[in-house]
Amino acid sequence: MLDWLPGLLPHALTVVLLVAAFFLPGLLVLLPLKPGWLAVTALSPAITLLIFLAGSFLADAVGVPWNAATAAVTALPPILAAWLAGRRFSFSTPLPPAGLGLPAKIAVGAGVAIGSAVTCLALLRGIGDPATASQGWDPIFHLNVLRWIQESGSATPWGVAPIFGAGPPTYYPAGWHSAVALVPGSVTEAANLSSIVIGGMIWPIGLTFLASVVLPRYPAAWALTPLVAASFVSFPFSQLLRSGQWPNGLATALVPATLAATVVLLRRLTPEQPSGTQAREHVLLAVIVAALLGGCVAAHPSAVFAAAVAILPFVAARLLPLLVRGARRRPRRAVASAAAAVVAAVAAYAVLANSRLLAGVMAYRRTVRAEIPGSLHLALFDLPRFPALSPPAADDFNLAVGLLVILGAVVAVFVREARPLAISWLAFVALYVLAAGPENGLRWLTGFWYKDTQRIAPFIAMTGSLLAALAIAVPARAARRAVSTRMSSARAGGRWPVPALLVALPVAVMICGIYWGSGSYRSVERVAVAAQNYVVSDNPGTGVLSRGEQAFIERAGAMLPADAVVIGDPFNGETYFYALTGRHVVYTQLGAPTSASPAKELLRTGFNRLRTDKSICEALLKVGATHFYEDAPGAAHGSASLKRWPGFYNVPTDQGFEKIASADGRALYRITACS
Repeated sequence: MLDWLPGLLPHALTVVLLVAAFFLPGLLVLLPLKPGWLAVTALSPAITLLIFLAGSFLADAVGVPWNAATAAVTALPPILAAWLAGRRFSFSTPLPPAGLGLPAKIAVGAGVAIGSAVTCLALLRGIGDPATASQGWDPIFHLNVLRWIQESGSATPWGVAPIFGAGPPTYYPAGWHSAVALVPGSVTEAANLSSIVIGGMIWPIGLTFLASVVLPRYPAAWALTPLVAASFVSFPFSQLLRSGQWPNGLATALVPATLAATVVLLRRLTPEQPSGTQAREHVLLAVIVAALLGGCVAAHPSAVFAAAVAILPFVAARLLPLLVRGARRRPRRAVASAAAAVVAAVAAYAVLANSRLLAGVMAYRRTVRAEIPGSLHLALFDLPRFPALSPPAADDFNLAVGLLVILGAVVAVFVREARPLAISWLAFVALYVLAAGPENGLRWLTGFWYKDTQRIAPFIAMTGSLLAALAIAVPARAARRAVSTRMSSARAGGRWPVPALLVALPVAVMICGIYWGSGSYRSVERVAVAAQNYVVSDNPGTGVLSRGEQAFIERAGAMLPADAVVIGDPFNGETYFYALTGRHVVYTQLGAPTSASPAKELLRTGFNRLRTDKSICEALLKVGATHFYEDAPGAAHGSASLKRWPGFYNVPTDQGFEKIASADGRALYRITACS
């Protein structure tokens, strides 16, 4: 079972550097403000991304390349400012509830560690060798962006524009890229292992912090939440690895901690005039929440919309009692406030529905994935595949945890602080069903997530993990109280309270029973989902990369001069020359690869007429291609080679080409016909 460990040792340094890249700057900023260790750790990645966003703009402005040294220098001012401010402005009490006993602290730490280990093990088994390049649609683009940042030194959201080809600068959230690009060595290794840091560290720590804030009276739920979260396929396995949405996945992982800090701010605000100390702390916390939202935007703006959906029930729970009390004292003012809120909601709806800025996103075309009841099965029981693609088997359902989530939603009705959580969960379930389809008048609301169910499902897991933990923690708390009343105060209290230990044992047995009874949290399904983009075929031309092709590209690319530019079918390996070897390619991505370039479009269909059509040489000169990569025709991501990219097949290479390397049906040539 542990035979994979020796193979990971060479990658340990990369993991350490990634942890430092994501956590260290934010950690150093937050420590002097004293929000508590759990809060510091959970909030650090979002603060780090905001620092990197500002640093990347500053580096571009002064003409300094973005690298580890630049990131360290640009992080120094906010770190020093935080340490200076911490002398006067810091929290008198931690953001998470204080007063946990040693057993509870050990349980929470164990919950995070075990949940993280279970997730990381499945992720690593799915990836296999971390140096293996993902063949997903999105990862191909992201790998090339990493290489571009390391080459160009530009990491701003507009700095990756050349990857999109010709045209005006295009915005793209570069938070993930700005952090991962700091790690030296293989971009594929750094990208793959970032999934371990995001899904196995940032996510469970953020969920634990969220549980501590939302369910402050139930420490058992804090410990159980990361354990339950490890059972979900939707995150990190589906979004981070199967979909390869590394930037969006990072944004997803930041939402729990951001939501937790916002809930703390809501709860600490009181209608009474706060004292000077309280006012300073409220301002400090508001600044931190704003910085967290900035970090979410740096990762991916959709995270802000997810946080808004999650926080709205908590805002309502905070404001409605104030409105009711106000209605009794000043009914006219209360009615006016309620009317203003309704008008604001209607206006917001109208703006979103008719916004030209958001029109392209909100009207994103997405095929119907599932309809009720199939979409409800997906939302409630975390199926690894769409029923339309593969009829679900009994083992595909996350049945025990799904039922616990539903039970937790019922229990939340009787737990005042948990009611907004249940409403948030229901909201994400509703959004998931809308995104799945069919098309209707409300489906556009899911356009913030490109109507992609796999971008919404993680938030069902986020809220659901807390509800499932609550379903266990409430009876556990009741059992502890019952046992305590039958024991002396000496045995019921102290450093190691006997009732807590007696109740902890059956809870641990229950979680172990769910784990083993579900096939180690559906280990086979989780690993299969994680491995989907890393499986290679033995047949050349099958998939973007077939067996041995990555090694061939790395070997052949090392033979090319530094100014070489490779052309070929991007759906059949060509685009990997840039990510794997640093040699430029003509087609840098799978999405709209010939956009705004008539020369690229001509070569797509007519490159094989090189010897008979002078316009082909002219097009080659325009794109700067010097070498041709040839592979057997095949199909990948819906692109049939001979139909979509006919120009790169049946090429007469006996004249006008000089072979550089060949193996197993693939070859690399230097183009001499246009010399």
